[in-house]
Parts: sequence; C-alpha cells; structure tokens
Amino acid sequence: MKKIILISSFVITSILISCVSSGKYDAVVYSRDSLQVLYDSLMDLSKSQETQLQQYIEVIYDLENMNKNLNEELNITKDNYDKLKSNSSSTTKDLMDNIEKLQRSIADKQREMLEFQDKYNQVQNKLKSREEAMAKLRNRLQQALLGFADKGMTVSIKNGKVYVSLSNQLLFSTGSTEIDDKGKEALLELAKILNEQQDINILVEGHTDNQQIRPGGRFKDNWDLSVMRSTEVIRYLTVEGQVDPLRITASGRSEFFPIEKGDSQEIRAINRRTEIILTPKLEEILDIINE
Repeated sequence: MKKIILISSFVITSILISCVSSGKYDAVVYSRDSLQVLYDSLMDLSKSQETQLQQYIEVIYDLENMNKNLNEELNITKDNYDKLKSNSSSTTKDLMDNIEKLQRSIADKQREMLEFQDKYNQVQNKLKSREEAMAKLRNRLQQALLGFADKGMTVSIKNGKVYVSLSNQLLFSTGSTEIDDKGKEALLELAKILNEQQDINILVEGHTDNQQIRPGGRFKDNWDLSVMRSTEVIRYLTVEGQVDPLRITASGRSEFFPIEKGDSQEIRAINRRTEIILTPKLEEILDIINE
C-alpha cells in the first residue's frame, strides 16, 4: 500500500510540473504536502494498530497458554478426583463395615449387660429374701429355745448363716457322747423348726477344749470325740426329731476353733460345745447365675 501511494504521488507531481503554471504548481505542492502529512498519519496509525494488534496477539497467545495449562491442570485434577473418589468409596465401605461391626458388638454387649443386670437384680432379691428369712429363723429359734439360754445356748447370725451353739453343759457330761435329757429336749424343739424350714441345710460341728484325751480310753483323741458328739446329735435329730438326713452333715473341729484362748476351767467350758449351723440353700441362686 505504501508503494502505491508513493508512485501515485510521484506521477501526479511529474504531471503537475509539466502541465501547469507556477501558481498551480504551488497549490499542487501544498496538496502534496498535505497528502504527505495524511500519509504519515496513516503510517503512524498503521504502526499503532500493528503494535496494538501485536499486543492483542500476545495476549491471545498468553490466554491460549493459560487455557492449555488450565486444561492440563483440570485433567490432572479430574484424574486425581476420580482416583480419590474410587479410593474414598473403598475406604468409606471399609469404614462403614467397621462401624456396623462395632454397632453390632455394642448391641451385643448392651444385651449381655442387660441380661447380667437382670440376673444381678434377681440374685440380689433372692439374697435379700434369704437374709430376711434367716433373720426370722433366728428370732424363731431364740423364742423356741429361750428356756435353754441359761444352760449355755445361744443363737446368732454370721455371714448369712444362723449359728445355734449348745454348750456341753446342756448336751453332754464330761467325756461322754450320750445326750442329757435337757439336751434332748432342746434338740426336739430345734427339730420342729427345722422340719418347717425345708430350704435350710444343716451342719453339726463338734468342738472340744484343749485337754488331751487319756491314752487307752474310748476315744483316740479330741478329733474322735468331736466327731462322735456331732454324730450323736445328728442321730437324735434324724431319728427322734424326724429331720431329713439328706439335709444334715456331721463334722468335728476338735480343739482348733476355740471361742476363746486360754487354759482356765471357764474358758475350756466355753470352748466345749456343739454348733448347729443353718445355711440357706443356694440352688435357686445358682440356677439364676448359670442360666
């Protein structure tokens, strides 16, 4: 375009110089100068537009590069998201499985705890009932055997058991296993109550003092004497008192479980005794625990 303008200007100028007068020449020169100014302006504008266009091209290039980079980052992010989503699904599934297992385990433990609490409450109620029953039994025995208290008979509760302690003053003469009449009377009163209280187990323990048995006598030692006295009491309770033999047990403690320690006659008299230990049957409680 620039070449065309220059050639046109040159041709016009040559024609004007050859064909026109001096005045007209000046006018033509003026016009030429004006055209030159216009041309220069057009060239400046063209350069400015070229510069601006180049800037636009650079911006477009930068935008294309940015868009390319963003697309690459988007693809990478999408891939990472897909991987994360896949992994998260697997992880979430495992987590949910573990949560379900934990919830089932908690439910099982809660059920076991409720069952245990129910058993515990049942056992506590049974034990409370037993304690109340044993307290009533002690009171009944104290009333029934009140007339033998001055002969060394006592009734007490220890560790949930009722202890009826009968001194040898009431039951036996020294060195004998034959029950005195007063002792038989006391045992018959005791048997009446035991027969009414079928949920009670009976243990008869013989106790001696620490005096050794003379050699060559009827008894070998205090063990022998303590067992034979308890056996005699059981025989009387089961035969004369009609107590069920399946409920009763004989044992001998010899001299080794004294009430008091010492060698005085008073202490030895206290230690010579037969204890009838009444224990509530615990089968019902064991059945509850073993269910």
